[in-house]
Amino acid sequence: MRQLCALLLFVITYLGWPGHCRAQAPEARNPATDTLQPANASYRLPVTRIGTMGGQTLYVFLRESSSGQGPTLEFTWRHPLTLPRPKPVLIKLAQVRWVITEGKYYEPVRLFRGEAQLLALQWLAGPQLELFDVAWPKAKVISYVPIAGQAADLLARRDSSDYNHNWLLRRPGQQFMSLIPPKKKAFVSFLAGYLANRPDLATAIKAQAEGYRYDDVPRLVRLYNQELIILK
Repeated sequence: MRQLCALLLFVITYLGWPGHCRAQAPEARNPATDTLQPANASYRLPVTRIGTMGGQTLYVFLRESSSGQGPTLEFTWRHPLTLPRPKPVLIKLAQVRWVITEGKYYEPVRLFRGEAQLLALQWLAGPQLELFDVAWPKAKVISYVPIAGQAADLLARRDSSDYNHNWLLRRPGQQFMSLIPPKKKAFVSFLAGYLANRPDLATAIKAQAEGYRYDDVPRLVRLYNQELIILK
C-alpha cells in the first residue's frame, strides 16, 4: 500500500493528472484547414503571415485590435466566424521578424534602444537602402465600426495620402533602423549626412531645394538606390 501511494504521488507531482496533461498539450496547427474561408465571399478575410524570430511562419487572422501600434499583435488561428469561435492569441512584437498582409511587408520598428512598439511598412526594399514608414491618420478622430479582420485592411491602407508618415532607414545587413527627424534643421543634418556618398543629393538637401524635403523622402531614397546601381 505504501509503495502504491508513493507511485501515485510521483505521477501527480511530475506527470500531472492524465486529464490535465491532455488539456495542456498544444493544439495541432494545420494551415491548410485553419485558413479555410467561408463559402460566402463577403465574409472572407485576408490571411496574414507572421515570421517569428525563431524562424517559424504563422498563418493567422489579425483581429481588429491589431493596428500595429502597440507592443503586441492579436490574432486567431482560424477565421473568427468559424465554430467553435477561435480564442484570441497574443504575440509580442519582440518575437516577430516580419508580417505580410494584403501583399504588403512590415517589420517591427527596432531602434538602437528599447523594444519594438510599432509595425513599419517597407516602402523600398533597397538594394542599397531600405525605407520604412510608420503612418498615422491625419484626422484626429476616425469613426468606424470594428469588424473582424479589419486590422489587415487598416494596415494595408497606410500608404494613402490620408496619413502622416515617420520615415525610417536601414542599410542591408543592419539590425536597427534609423528614424529620419521631421523638423527641418534636424532633417537636413541627418539625411545629408546619411546620403553623403551622393554629394549631389546631399547638397540639394542642405539647400532645401524644391523636391528635396521631408515629404520627398521616398523619391530621394529611390534616386539614391537607382544611381548607385548605375555607378556600379
